[in-house]
Amino acid sequence: MHAADAGRVMNPMQCRGQVEGGVAQALGAALFEQVRLDDRGAVTTTTLRTYRLPALADVPRTEVRFVDTTDAIGPLGAKSMSESPFNPVAPALANAIRAATGVRFTALPLTRDRIWLGLHEAGIAPDDAADRSPG
Repeated sequence: MHAADAGRVMNPMQCRGQVEGGVAQALGAALFEQVRLDDRGAVTTTTLRTYRLPALADVPRTEVRFVDTTDAIGPLGAKSMSESPFNPVAPALANAIRAATGVRFTALPLTRDRIWLGLHEAGIAPDDAADRSPG
């Protein structure tokens, strides 16, 4: 569920689509997307084949709830919904992982490899886990 303070919503279907798209984009940034750099700082992620983006199957159904507010600056009391749906997604995911594991992850993306290594470093993964590749 995603609560959105959009002010006066003039076109609920369009605004809901904007929020759903923002959530999908934020899931990609939080879970998949990573630009890799070499030791000199040059980008080594040179193709979309090696830069993972979320597919439709990666994005859960997003239930959108609009808060009934108004904005004195926006047209007819509306607020922008361009970036605001993006902002809470990564912190919510990181908080859920911390609640489940007790380990705080502060770097994105929250890939399975990063989580597995973090759990191992925290002593939560089995001792022999270092000999196995995550996956």
